Amino acid sequence: MKNIGKIPEELRQTPQWVVWSLLDRGGKKTKLPFDPVSGKPASTTNPHTWRSFDAALRACERGGYSGLGFVFSEDDPYCGIDLDHVHDPDTGQFEPWARELIQRLNSYSELSQSGTGAHIIVRAKVPGIRRRKGDTEIYDAGRYFCMTGQRLNGMPGTVKRRQAV
Repeated sequence: MKNIGKIPEELRQTPQWVVWSLLDRGGKKTKLPFDPVSGKPASTTNPHTWRSFDAALRACERGGYSGLGFVFSEDDPYCGIDLDHVHDPDTGQFEPWARELIQRLNSYSELSQSGTGAHIIVRAKVPGIRRRKGDTEIYDAGRYFCMTGQRLNGMPGTVKRRQAV
């Protein structure tokens, strides 16, 4: 991963890392998480299958995995907003509503693994119970993001408190 230095230090210091592989499951490509130490499937609800950033990075460097993943937990202050199908890799342009949301949140944001989406990480808890609307998902526990370190231009390299937003 050439952009690992752009992942916020506070996330790299949080031992909630997995590795993932893009696998075919029933004709559909799926990003499955693995414990970087044991190589067994990881669970987004079992912290015994998460490791340090360095352990996950070493596993990726040895090969056999597609990348690093950060797990969101009820025990951390982080919330992830996943925007799908909002970025045109050919033009570099974002859907106007997505660009506006990214700028409004003004926290660590990166291009997703597909190159057509974005991830925003903030310090907040999900309000209410709804987690998905159209191409937007929001999670603060029980999920993970495939991290790229491809920070979006103009966005901070730190995770900001955004509960009010």
